[in-house]
Amino acid sequence: MTTRNLSRWTVAATLILVAFGGFTRGSRSGYGCADRWPLCQDGLLGGLLPRMEFHMIVEWTHRWLAALVGVLAVTAAVVAWRRAERWIAWVAISAVLVIGIQAWVGRLVVVGNLDADLVTLHLVISMTVAALLTVVAVATTPTSGIERNRAWTYRFGVGAVVAFAVLLLGSFVHNLYIPGWPLVSNELFPDLSNRYVALHFFHRVVAGGGFFFLGWLAVRSYRDQRPDFEQWAVRIGLGAYAVAIGLGAAHVFTKVTWSGLVSAHLGVASIVWVSMLGATASAAGLGAGLASD
Repeated sequence: MTTRNLSRWTVAATLILVAFGGFTRGSRSGYGCADRWPLCQDGLLGGLLPRMEFHMIVEWTHRWLAALVGVLAVTAAVVAWRRAERWIAWVAISAVLVIGIQAWVGRLVVVGNLDADLVTLHLVISMTVAALLTVVAVATTPTSGIERNRAWTYRFGVGAVVAFAVLLLGSFVHNLYIPGWPLVSNELFPDLSNRYVALHFFHRVVAGGGFFFLGWLAVRSYRDQRPDFEQWAVRIGLGAYAVAIGLGAAHVFTKVTWSGLVSAHLGVASIVWVSMLGATASAAGLGAGLASD
């Protein structure tokens, strides 16, 4: 299998892991294996397998999905070292190293009884892994970038930064119920002295602004006849953004009671981040001139 395909599969697996991580947190199953890591406390076969308990099964599945991502990333790095340019191989190797850090932070999350700041850091690291592997995938796709364009690199890059900011803010607020949508507490300017209300408010302001910005990028990239890869990346990002907004509204209307919505919301939002980063890498010309990986 080529470096390009392996990196794409690893990105997809990482996004699935992120979504399932949202389900794990939303269902409050993150402590399902108690404080034993990486095995499960009092599980079957010395902790290698879970007992038939919902929270333990969910956490056990989450850990093994993370292990699968690690295996895929290592394989992609090995193949990249043998077939791709050295800088691409080092990016793939960096993804493996970051996954190692992620595993260590995951342990801290469990030992620290799911401290909110550590959970957000865990998400940041996951998105970093996805970003590095997205760069590898784009850089090993010969038709992904026809020419380097600084203006479009900057525009797509801003879209990626906005998507990342929305993800981070969402990580802080997705388990905190505040009534009202699209207005927080059904007020145009809610009381921002409450930290949680302020976080919700800024999350929605940034999310709303980002949606219109991505819409502008989709129209402008079409008019400027940017490469098909970039146009499709922005369209996918915009479509995923719209779905994420709908899921966010449903999250509020259901009073943050369904962990499945948490998972779907986080997973779809992650797609926006990866799509915009892919467009940015393409506009930067990372795939230009490559014949193969």
